[in-house]
Amino acid sequence: MRIRDEVLQVLGGHPDGMTDAQLAEALGKLHQQINSRCRQLAAGGVIVRDSASGTIVNRLVQPEGNAQSPTNPPAPVVREVVVSTGRTWPDEAAVQGALVGWLAREGWRITRVADTETMERGTDVIADRDGVRLQVEVKGYPGTTYARGPKAGQPKPTPPTLQASHWLANALLKAMRMRGADDGARVVIALPDYPRYRSILTEIDRILAGAGIEAWLLDERGEPVSQYGPLA
Repeated sequence: MRIRDEVLQVLGGHPDGMTDAQLAEALGKLHQQINSRCRQLAAGGVIVRDSASGTIVNRLVQPEGNAQSPTNPPAPVVREVVVSTGRTWPDEAAVQGALVGWLAREGWRITRVADTETMERGTDVIADRDGVRLQVEVKGYPGTTYARGPKAGQPKPTPPTLQASHWLANALLKAMRMRGADDGARVVIALPDYPRYRSILTEIDRILAGAGIEAWLLDERGEPVSQYGPLA
């Protein structure tokens, strides 16, 4: 189990929250490791880091009416997600953060949020609700200039519509691998709502349904405005 997953698990049993030092002691990890993971989780909107008491306390945010008990630990829920990476819509980090917020508001328990800034490998978002497991591959929409790296701000040679097609193709490949590895999960591709994505998904809707892969087009609050595939 990864450190961030361990942090979520431990915080689930401590509704009042825990400091970095308490988490480090409980998990047998270095303070720096816990601090780094908690800041990543806060950036993704999965936890809050509350400094009102003078000491930073890491806490999962509860949906209203969700009772807490030892057998019903609080789920990592966020009513509004603010991505602190400086990325704006439709950057992948912003799309991922908005989606996590919407899932949380809908009662999903978020168990994994990949770090898009470091291009962390693996499933971008994993959540569960009422025995249903959700695995999501997230993509943003390409701009006309490079967003990061040594070429940041310079024009891209590839038109956004063509690059969007490549991004969607990559997302489909990852989704097919996710489907093959976990037959029991709902596998979803989450994308910002842009005409290019909408056009391609309309063309392949029946193929997605046959493959058991869903595709969601999201608004800026992370809410699906169009769905394709088996549940469309």
